[in-house]
Amino acid sequence: MLCPKCKTDNAHRSHRIGLRERFGSLVGYHPYRCHDCQHRFATRRYPSPELGSAASRSVAREISSTRGALRWKRKRRDLVLFVGALIVFGTILYYLTRAPSMGD
Repeated sequence: MLCPKCKTDNAHRSHRIGLRERFGSLVGYHPYRCHDCQHRFATRRYPSPELGSAASRSVAREISSTRGALRWKRKRRDLVLFVGALIVFGTILYYLTRAPSMGD
């Protein structure tokens, strides 16, 4: 959700406060708060299709693909760290459990 004040895509759904916001939720307006500037605003959760343009759909698709790429990078990093930790653990376990050499 785009913040109308700072124009970043970092707003999240917020809890309803008071009767006005509860009534607004009944007619389709939900409260949001921006993580960056802390601005609180109410907007329609799902805009009507006639308001959406091809440009906004392409921007939404780009945002979605970027988030997917970031998720994949995070998973790949976690997997590499996990495999590295397994290799270190296996190496330590190998040296702890092997028979001591009898050098004369």
